[in-house]
Amino acid sequence: MTHHQTTTTTTLTLGQLAIITASRLVINTAYRILYPLLPFLAGFLNVDLQTVSSLVTVQVITALASPVGGILIDARGERNIMAGGLILFCLGTALCAISSTFALFLIGYALVGLSVTLYQPAAQAYLSKRTSYERRGFALGLFETSWAGSALFGIAPLMLLVERTQDPTPVFGTLLVTGVIALIWLLVGIPSTSQKSETQTSQMSSRIPWHKTLRLTYVLAFVGLLVLALGAVDLIFVVYGVWLKDSFHASEAQLGQVFGLLGVAELIGALASAFLVDRFGKKRTVVIGFFATAIMLAVLPLSDGNWLVFLCLFFLFGICFEFAIVSSFPLGSGLVPSARGFILALGAAAIGGGRAIGSLIAEPLWRSYGITGNGLVGAAMTLIGLALCICFIQDTTEEE
Repeated sequence: MTHHQTTTTTTLTLGQLAIITASRLVINTAYRILYPLLPFLAGFLNVDLQTVSSLVTVQVITALASPVGGILIDARGERNIMAGGLILFCLGTALCAISSTFALFLIGYALVGLSVTLYQPAAQAYLSKRTSYERRGFALGLFETSWAGSALFGIAPLMLLVERTQDPTPVFGTLLVTGVIALIWLLVGIPSTSQKSETQTSQMSSRIPWHKTLRLTYVLAFVGLLVLALGAVDLIFVVYGVWLKDSFHASEAQLGQVFGLLGVAELIGALASAFLVDRFGKKRTVVIGFFATAIMLAVLPLSDGNWLVFLCLFFLFGICFEFAIVSSFPLGSGLVPSARGFILALGAAAIGGGRAIGSLIAEPLWRSYGITGNGLVGAAMTLIGLALCICFIQDTTEEE
């Protein structure tokens, strides 16, 4: 991989980081609340659980459109695409708020999924461009706390609102209002990209067309790592609720506690990445994180039948995986700086594709071989992805 000899001036302020992170927390809340909300929505919309689960499928499929968003990011600027993502979010939550039919609700959630597809890589590219490579892990790590924050601070109060009102309208109305506030806050607080700066950057760097980046070995290795790792962890995430009910006779309240525990683990993992990835190096932390994740995937099934051991191992699994995946974003941001938006969007598509693969094979694998089969196959997939990273991706010290 080419090492770039020019440096980036740090222009990102803590205020801008706060705006971008808070806006993503709002989007993530709508994205993640769908999972605990599915049984309620099935009754509210008068459809069966299998039909309402297609809302999740729509969200995963929209991630596959990320590369198109990445091309737009590099062509139109990160701020414009972030704003476009928030506009789609507002439209989607508005449709969900007024919907009384499944079809309209499905369209609304497709727009929410597209908002994630546009906003996340655009935000990552914005933060990456305005942060030196030596400090980028800190900025992207803090940004990624919005994923855990949505579970801890967004979903819990909104689920309480559903329980009290027995109506999803107030929930999506609240999300719509916060989305509008986030959009206004972004437009006011985030300066538009300087065209002069963009021109200078274009002249300083030898740009690589997006389609040529797909021929670069280290880019394909990065994509392969994310597809395999996300497919691996979804072998656990997709079936752990069924597993806990089957082996531990877990109640709905206990499943909710496990979800909350996962949120705490994600927050710890993201913060650990923020404070360690720049110090120890991007590639090294990715290797350590995914190797630890592979170990946890292999040993998690050993907790079968012991609730306390399960909670401890699942908590460590959540920390290791979040640390690994958050650390991968700074590494990916430096692979092809002149096509950064496309690479980060390609990573988002790889994550969606990996989750889609994992969701398809998780249940049949569990039915045939139990949780041990899911854990061991997941560990093997993670180690294969890790081998791609070790063999083909180099860390970089300087970039444009």
